[in-house]
Amino acid sequence: MRENWFKFWNHPRTKAVRHWSNITYDVSWNIILFLIIGVLLVGSFSVGAAGGYFASLVKDTKAPKLAEMKQQVNSYAVTSEIYWGSGEKLTNIATDEERQPVNIKEISPYLLDAVLSTEDVDFYEHDGVVPKATLRAVLQELTNSSSRTGGSTLTQQLIKNQILTNEVSFERKAKEIILALRLENAMTKDEILQAYLNVVSFGRNSLGRNIAGIEAASRGVFNKPAKKLTLPQAAFLAGIPKNPYYYTPYLQGGVVKKDLTPSTNRMKTVLKRMYVAKNITKAQYEKAVKYDITKDFAKTSKRSRDTYPYVYDLAEKEALKIMTSYFMKQDGIKEDEVKPSELAEVKANYRDQAMIAMKQGGYKIHLTLDKKIHEAMQTPAKNAANFPSAPQYKQVVNPKTKKTVTKKDPEETAAVMVQNETGRILGFVGGRYTDGTADDFNRAFQAKRQIGSTAKPILVYSNGIENGLITPASTINDEEYYYQTVPRQPGDNPINNEGGRYRGNVTVREALELSLNVPAVKTYEKMNMSNSIQKLVDMGIEIPDNIRYAPSAALGTMEITPVELAGAYATLANYGQYVKPYVISKITKDGKNIYKAKSKKKRIYQDRTAYLTLDMMRGVFDKGTAQYANSLLKVPGDWAGKTGTTNEIKDSYLVGSTPGVTLAVWTGHDQNNSLMGATTYYQRTQNLWAQMANLTYNANSSYFKSGARFNQPASVSADDFKNTGRFKEEDQKKKAEEAKKKAEAEKKKQAEQDKKKADEAKAKADADAKQKADDSKAKADADAKRKADEAKAKADADAKRKADEAKAKADADAKRKADEAKAKADADAKRKADEAKAKADADAKRKADEAKAKADAKKKADENRKNAE
Repeated sequence: MRENWFKFWNHPRTKAVRHWSNITYDVSWNIILFLIIGVLLVGSFSVGAAGGYFASLVKDTKAPKLAEMKQQVNSYAVTSEIYWGSGEKLTNIATDEERQPVNIKEISPYLLDAVLSTEDVDFYEHDGVVPKATLRAVLQELTNSSSRTGGSTLTQQLIKNQILTNEVSFERKAKEIILALRLENAMTKDEILQAYLNVVSFGRNSLGRNIAGIEAASRGVFNKPAKKLTLPQAAFLAGIPKNPYYYTPYLQGGVVKKDLTPSTNRMKTVLKRMYVAKNITKAQYEKAVKYDITKDFAKTSKRSRDTYPYVYDLAEKEALKIMTSYFMKQDGIKEDEVKPSELAEVKANYRDQAMIAMKQGGYKIHLTLDKKIHEAMQTPAKNAANFPSAPQYKQVVNPKTKKTVTKKDPEETAAVMVQNETGRILGFVGGRYTDGTADDFNRAFQAKRQIGSTAKPILVYSNGIENGLITPASTINDEEYYYQTVPRQPGDNPINNEGGRYRGNVTVREALELSLNVPAVKTYEKMNMSNSIQKLVDMGIEIPDNIRYAPSAALGTMEITPVELAGAYATLANYGQYVKPYVISKITKDGKNIYKAKSKKKRIYQDRTAYLTLDMMRGVFDKGTAQYANSLLKVPGDWAGKTGTTNEIKDSYLVGSTPGVTLAVWTGHDQNNSLMGATTYYQRTQNLWAQMANLTYNANSSYFKSGARFNQPASVSADDFKNTGRFKEEDQKKKAEEAKKKAEAEKKKQAEQDKKKADEAKAKADADAKQKADDSKAKADADAKRKADEAKAKADADAKRKADEAKAKADADAKRKADEAKAKADADAKRKADEAKAKADADAKRKADEAKAKADAKKKADENRKNAE
């Protein structure tokens, strides 16, 4: 056939056919040539136009420096982290999006293959752009195709996320192409892939927080680092960036979605592409596809903020202060050079800057807290059995509504453990977690309370020794005594001791061991009180002026936080050198310190003073007011300390030190109610203290230096243990005069007491008479009330009986009427049925008769006809 056709075409049989054949050939060839030339011209024009359009889109795009581009794509918000002093990570600073950068070498090869197989299979071959894919995407956009395959490489996606925007336009796409080609010259392929994996969004984690970057995703979804991801896990995560909040397995709040079909189907798609790209074998593919990935999901997590609320809040607060100062220093801003009227605004601006940096700057905040010690301290505080008293209540004014409300006021506690030599805070208790939860008030750092007798070692006896006024062996008369340095007012009471009795002549050592008030006040009033208070001020403790000159300060009327109190006692244990307690040891960024705490020591007391005071404080545990704590204490070592109680038993303290650490414990009520149990409150405090000491020692004994003792410095001599101070009681003449005055006072007091007894007897007789009258009236009132109650009860019973009878009658009438109505209805129905049946029977009989008559007539007619025939 083909041969015949060519034969016909090349050798036509007639001249006319040959003529038209030649014409057809020439015309056809010219048309083909014209079309080819037209296509070439149009193509050239289109390419030129497209090139011109592309050039117009990017004409204003400045080519950034390569180093600048590299910095931009690697610039992203990085979550700051908080670490325990013992090295373990505590948590992240709360932020809108969590991210943990990771080196590509620390990422599972499965994950790298999964991402490339899914997002950019030719990543290591192209130069940042795939023209064919880009052209296909442009044509789909121009034709408004329902099928969109996407034309962006990983390099382009990185450019879009980090340098450009998500705007959908040809101009943005053109800039993306130019910058992607340039980025390929600025970074290696591995650097680009690493940057992409640290930038891309992965939806939410098991806390319900937004996450970006593969490391945060791996830890947030599977609770493991990215380098340990299995094949199914890697495929699951690699599929999420396509639509992060659609494919993420978690809802807000960290709850796993009920329907995970889209997510698991997406994982299977990734596995299929890995298999097609020959990154995994058929056996690996089939096994991974069947794997139940849902069992690997991290369970809904509890934020560390919820587990360690006091630690998190304190770390954020202290870090914010440090970071604010850091940024001010970076800009050369000094507080003392700023106008007072502008300082608050300046600090507020830098504080805002510091807060943003903390949330997004990738800082690492290292605490001083030892995790084991801190957790050990929480156990007694969370144990409700340590607080057996029922909660009290207090009338308080609501600051918002200005209305007086009744507020629950349970017994609370706070504690701080400080390393003496360095000032490092090893652990603390912010509150007792009433009802299993913590509040926003960190009592260890925020509760300013009167400190009672814990003031005696740090304010009274230490300064008395330092001033040469007393030694531990000095004798002081514990007797009825009034403040001497303030005007005495009518009705003033003498200074009382715990238990309400005086012990006569006692040594300073005994006075401290038994926490006697009179010897402390006598000693304090013999000194320059303002200079003594200054020692506390030098330790950073704020003391109001009215306390600075008040003799009552000897009994602890100043208000101090537990952490300040612990720091003051640590000063004695540190042989008189003060180191400010601190909770943040350093803050780093990219491995470099931007802040590091320095333990600056300040001499407050002479080493002789500190040692002699400590030596007296040893007896507090051995034979003084802390014997109960000592009976529960299982921590070996050289313990020295002091108890304290404030007026009306509103606060109770025990502070104790070893050569290594100081532990301060407070109990009381936030609303200043008195502690319940006049003879047991101190036992609860000392029990808490002993439990915390025992548990923290078991958790980490290295800080306690339990094998060491407070060593006597060379500045201490034998005379320091004799009554060699300047404090001397009054001479005999003065004592005789006072004895005479006292006898007269006693006589007057006796007369007053006799008169008081007579008055009391008369008052008692009057009260008895009134009581009898009140009893008679009360009995009459009770009888009247009883009779009234009985009458009312009878009336109520009669009314109820009548109501019940009326209801019963009404129910019976209603039932009778209902029965009659039913009977009538049944009779009517039966009558109608009988009538209908009778009518039906009559009709049937009539019809039968008619039919029979008709049949008989027909039969007779037939017979007649037959006879006629």
